[in-house]
Formats: sequence, C-alpha cells, structure tokens
Amino acid sequence: MTLIEILVVVVIIGIIATLATLSVGLLGGDREIERESERLANGIALLQEQAQLEGRDYGMRIEGTRYEFMRFDAFEQAWQRVEDDPGLAPRELPPGLAFELVLEGRLVLLRREQRPEARLPQLLAWGSGDMTPYELTLLRSGASRITLTGAADGSIEISRDDES
Repeated sequence: MTLIEILVVVVIIGIIATLATLSVGLLGGDREIERESERLANGIALLQEQAQLEGRDYGMRIEGTRYEFMRFDAFEQAWQRVEDDPGLAPRELPPGLAFELVLEGRLVLLRREQRPEARLPQLLAWGSGDMTPYELTLLRSGASRITLTGAADGSIEISRDDES
C-alpha cells in the first residue's frame, strides 16, 4: 500500500467517525426537555429555600405552557407575583413543550386565568419547609416525558419516560 492509499483510508475513517458522532448527538435525548426540567427543578428548590429563609408562604402558578412564582402578602391578604427576584421570574416553555399537573391523584386543568384575583398558585411552599406533594410532567407529544415528583418534605424525584 502506498502512502496515498493510507491517507485516503484515514480520511474516510475520519469522515465516518464524524458522521457517527453527529448522528448520535442528533438522535440522542431531547436536550430541550432536559434543560427545561432542570430549570424547573432548580426553580422549585429556590422557591422552597426562599420560603424557609423568609418564613413566608410562596407558591407556583402553572399554566399549560408557562409558570410563575408567587408569594403571599400578609398585609394585603393576597397572592402576588414575585417581581424583584430574577431567579423566580415568570417563564414560558419553548414551543412544543407542555405541562401536566397531578395533585392528590387528580389531573389539574391548567388554563390561563385572566382575572388577577383568580390567579392562585397550585404548588405551595410554606415557611415551615413543607411543600405541596405533586407530580409535574413536562412533555412533548410523541417524544419523551420527564416527571418531577415532589414530596411533602420538599424532596424532588425526577423520572424520564420515552414514548415509543
């Protein structure tokens, strides 16, 4: 074999290895849903920490494709959106992703409420450190689902399901 033949074989092997690496990255797990589930779990953990640090009740309002964090104002006796903390800012899900929420074994209808007084949180983090038990699923139809299961003690378990 000549040097040129060896170089041609090495180039072909390099091209095949590059294509294989790229195809594994494209066909691997849904990175967008993974990133959003991590962001969501971190947001809920931050919500619990804020509730414990301040000794106030915090909540999370979940709608079909968005969520926002709220705190209970004892003087106004009302839930208000958290405005002053960028870590607890309202968030929209990327296109194609949606939520399913199960509380006490029942599926919750997630809709956008137009009246401010009717915008109440579904998940509560009390100042005592307790949390509403929940199952919050982030899903893309025909693709993977990630479920965050929160216990009353504030622990979060993440499980991944791939629909086939």
